[in-house]
Amino acid sequence: MANYLELFISETEQYIKQLDKELLNLESNKKNLPSILEVFRVFHTIKGMAQTMGFDDLALVSHRIEDLLGDAKSKGEINSIILDFLFVVVDFLNESLQAIKDKKETPPSTEIIDIIEKLKKGEEVKIERGKKVAKEITEIRIKMEKLDKLFNLTNELMIARSRLLILSRQTGDSGLIATTETVSRHISSLQDEVMRLRMLPLLTVFEFFPRWLRDEAKRQQKGVEFAIVGGEIEVDRSIIDVLKEPLLHLLRNALDHGIQEKGTISLTAIRERERIRISVSDNGRGINLEEVRQQAIERNIITTVEAQYLNKEDLYRILVNPNFSTKKTVSTISGRGIGLDIVNSTITKLGGKLEIISEFGKGSCFTVELPLSLAIVRGMIFILNGQRFALPLSYIQETFYAEELSFKTVYHRELYPLRDEILPLVRVGEKLGYPSKPGRKSVIVSKYQGIRRGFVTDGIIGEEEIVVKKLDPLLPHTLFSGCSIHSDGLPILILDPGGLG
Repeated sequence: MANYLELFISETEQYIKQLDKELLNLESNKKNLPSILEVFRVFHTIKGMAQTMGFDDLALVSHRIEDLLGDAKSKGEINSIILDFLFVVVDFLNESLQAIKDKKETPPSTEIIDIIEKLKKGEEVKIERGKKVAKEITEIRIKMEKLDKLFNLTNELMIARSRLLILSRQTGDSGLIATTETVSRHISSLQDEVMRLRMLPLLTVFEFFPRWLRDEAKRQQKGVEFAIVGGEIEVDRSIIDVLKEPLLHLLRNALDHGIQEKGTISLTAIRERERIRISVSDNGRGINLEEVRQQAIERNIITTVEAQYLNKEDLYRILVNPNFSTKKTVSTISGRGIGLDIVNSTITKLGGKLEIISEFGKGSCFTVELPLSLAIVRGMIFILNGQRFALPLSYIQETFYAEELSFKTVYHRELYPLRDEILPLVRVGEKLGYPSKPGRKSVIVSKYQGIRRGFVTDGIIGEEEIVVKKLDPLLPHTLFSGCSIHSDGLPILILDPGGLG
């Protein structure tokens, strides 16, 4: 509730400023109809917000002002006495808002309401404006593009910091090292603060869904209870920007194909360290995995022999196969494939994953797991013929050294016997057009969309926090997801495991 209160105070302050502006316009021209309508709209908005927050006096005053402005709206002209009185009402709103900030009792509205009733009856009233007290500025609004510029400059400082630390240690000067480490701490603190400025509550995107779901359920003549949990959790703006469409797909599937006549849909978010998990669950019909198996055979996604050995997780992966999801499915499968390939593709590109749990006849739960920020990731830095590359750590399961002689080739595909499995190998150098050095190799085991692969590299430098930058549009985006600058000042290309195959 505290987050909602902060939002209410912030929004109301902006509306009060707007009222002051429009009332001053009306003092210059009492027949300014757009200003009259704007004043009416602002009071109507404040009324709704105050009702939601339980501030009954503010809601009542705003409601009565709406009534009072009825004649001005219809005639296109505002009475001078009413105009003077509205300045008094704005002062009342300011005093009430300050009391709410200070956690004190709001001023009584009795006198204001009494004057409104007299004005409505045409009785004579004496209007006295109170002395305006200058308010301390505790909050400012900033355009997102300016914040993005500040964020980018801070990231440049982070890159320079890494370089500076290396150079200062190379000199061996204790004074320089101490100063550099102090500067480094300040840059880290600055970066943390800028990251906090970019954080937005998930409610920023979640608040769109209740009305949309209500309208869709009504259109389909279904009774749906909708619950949101965890909307107050904050994530980086880069996540907010891309979250709406995947969640909309999942909610649409839950309503269209999970809920039959009546049911419950929940949208739940929880934070686990540096990652966020968002689940869309329903208590509808669930997924019939045997029907999924049969449909996959009919569409030639799998053979009859392969189908016998598929477990539950394998069948869930079929649901996100584009060849499965782009065609209509029978109702017993709950239509879960529609749109899931899009959701899975979007989430995977963001360094996340889609999890599916379902029980036929009882319901389903689709969970999206994502990093809290896309701007800074932990990556594993490796080398190919002297050039540095990186893989996001979220995809990596383990690493090991291996001699090329231990690689096996079966049907033109290189494999490696790793414990109790046969690991498919991908020579990253060949994919990128880099000649590979002979000898011992470093293999990075990555899991992408449920498939494990071993990426063969010349050597591993280590793990680092990487500031992700956008790529030039001319580069092949199937291979790369971004770029960065290493601590020695040289560029690093960040590879996309999906593009490497």
